[in-house]
Amino acid sequence: MKMIRVSVLMAAAACVVVAPHPGKAQMAIAAVMGGEAQVKDDLFNGVEKFAQGASEVNDVNLDKNMLGMAGKSGDGRANKLEFIVVHTYTYDKPGMYKMEDVEVYRKRLTDGSWNCSIHTKDKDGTTDICSKSSGNGETSELVVMTAEAKELTFVHMKGHGLSFSDLGSVGGGMGRHHAPPAPPAPPAPPAPAPPAPRQ
Repeated sequence: MKMIRVSVLMAAAACVVVAPHPGKAQMAIAAVMGGEAQVKDDLFNGVEKFAQGASEVNDVNLDKNMLGMAGKSGDGRANKLEFIVVHTYTYDKPGMYKMEDVEVYRKRLTDGSWNCSIHTKDKDGTTDICSKSSGNGETSELVVMTAEAKELTFVHMKGHGLSFSDLGSVGGGMGRHHAPPAPPAPPAPPAPAPPAPRQ
């Protein structure tokens, strides 16, 4: 699930870096880096409380206008998004947040309008992936929540015609390091010489 978080963060960065107008790109980058919220996200309103005690905090908040600065993004992904909101909190040690506080946000996804098709729980933590459909049957919102001992992640995407692949591949391959090709196999040793004929 960490790959999802990294991909979405990088997608948000891509949307401001490849803007067709340099001045707009600088404004977008300044807004993101400066923490200027573009979207009021009621679903995850109040998650800022988890920043207390965190050693690292990452917030991405981009609305349709900011995403539109990406122009032609190849696969049109930015054009079908209305907003991306990502919050991540990393802690130096376990026990820096209360799980009951996380449950408050998980319960918001049980009002009947969300389909939480994926829920995993193991020794490392929990992950929830939920979707919401619009009237025409298209997926209009996607949410990911992960709660690990030393990390919390909240992702909320809204748009039209979304799919789970938008979560996993929204980074467009950015930042993915491919392993170098394997070295060629050493040549096979020469076959042993046949035994000399007997005299």
